[in-house]
Amino acid sequence: MHSFPVKNGLLLRYSPMGHIGQGIISINIDEGYKFITHYVEDLRNVPIIMQALQERRAQYVKGIDYLTSMPSRYVSREGSEQFIVVPIFHGNVSIGYICGDEFEENFQMSSTLLETFTSFGRLTGELFMAKNQGDNVCPLSKRELEVMQHVALGESTKEIAAAIQISDLTVNQYIKSAIKKLNAQNRVEAIVKLCKLGLI
Repeated sequence: MHSFPVKNGLLLRYSPMGHIGQGIISINIDEGYKFITHYVEDLRNVPIIMQALQERRAQYVKGIDYLTSMPSRYVSREGSEQFIVVPIFHGNVSIGYICGDEFEENFQMSSTLLETFTSFGRLTGELFMAKNQGDNVCPLSKRELEVMQHVALGESTKEIAAAIQISDLTVNQYIKSAIKKLNAQNRVEAIVKLCKLGLI
């Protein structure tokens, strides 16, 4: 909180299955912290957050852009009319995000500061994943896990093949192999098991 020009921050996890954001903790410089696990949101209703997660790039809106891009329940009663969302990601996979709408007086966003926020999200994601991968042994090969991470994002076989430059047939072979190694019945169950292991 002291490293960035924001007075509040909400940390939330992201599940690509259903595009769900789930609250973890809210921190406010003046009020301390509180758990917000009751908060669950379909992020397709909040395009600015979805854009940040999909592009893996911090996003900032203010003024009229804030008012037109945010659902009414997000609009601050104090009239902040500013919002930042920082995706937490590892490689091509977003695993959570931080957002805030209270800024220091006379705050001005710059492209350099947005890049710094994006780097913060990437480094945070790398730390989370390093810890999770140290705690949980992944039964999949590196390539199988990469393919399943794309599956979790809802990408089609053709999109996955194009993204990692392999054939459609090879993508399907990796998926079948991953499902078998995870003792799952289908793709959805495999993704759920990988989420529980903290690998997606």
